[in-house]
Amino acid sequence: MKIMCIGDISGRPGRETVAKLLPQMKANEGIDFVIANCENAAGGYGITRQILDELSGYGIDFFTSGDHVWKISDFLNDLQDLRLPLVRPYNYEQEEQIPGKGYEVIDMGSEKLVIINMLGQVFMHEFVRNPFWSIDTLLEKLKEDGVKETDAIVIDFHAEATAEKISFAYYLAERVSAVVGTHTHVPTADARIIGRAAFVSDLGMVGPLDASLWAGFDEVIHNFKYPFKKAKQMQTQGRRVFNSVVIEIIKGKAVSINRLDRTISA
Repeated sequence: MKIMCIGDISGRPGRETVAKLLPQMKANEGIDFVIANCENAAGGYGITRQILDELSGYGIDFFTSGDHVWKISDFLNDLQDLRLPLVRPYNYEQEEQIPGKGYEVIDMGSEKLVIINMLGQVFMHEFVRNPFWSIDTLLEKLKEDGVKETDAIVIDFHAEATAEKISFAYYLAERVSAVVGTHTHVPTADARIIGRAAFVSDLGMVGPLDASLWAGFDEVIHNFKYPFKKAKQMQTQGRRVFNSVVIEIIKGKAVSINRLDRTISA
């Protein structure tokens, strides 16, 4: 199974870049399944059902998210629909009372694909359960529900600190197929196989390259200089970047992970 994992899709520039690049990239690489982080796809913060449907039409099969999945209040109602091809972070306190689902088990025919979303703790300012304890509990539950060692388990670890991401991957090296980091929007060059698992600290992003994450520099630099802040504005000019990795998994074990990045003009 060849799985493409795409970094945080950011606003309209990110969506337009996915539309332009993804169909041909899937065909060229022989991709079987595409997972993308969508938590910033609506104007840089949040997601809507309409945008989710738009991105699905470009060839994305499933979506992960993070702490910004709650930014658009109307989307909370959509999260109640458990058929939605999206997971929100699993490891919140009182997880069963939070809208949506934190993982999904997908039947791929001869095997299952499990997609899990987790939040880190360091610098995240989120009231979450410890991800190390939480994933232990979840993996035991999945085993009881029939998920086997030969099934693929992919985790989007939405976290800030590189040390936490690497430690999480080493902790799970013999129990999952992949741990891919998101949240910082900056792609890392540390893709590797650890035990049975593929790992990269951060996938990166899809959207404006000549920007501060996705925002124009005028407002961001002003906010670094002055105590009176300006609202961030989406950067629509300049180059655009598409950051992803392609992971090959055989019987639950990752055998390769390679970065697949592209830069185009607006």
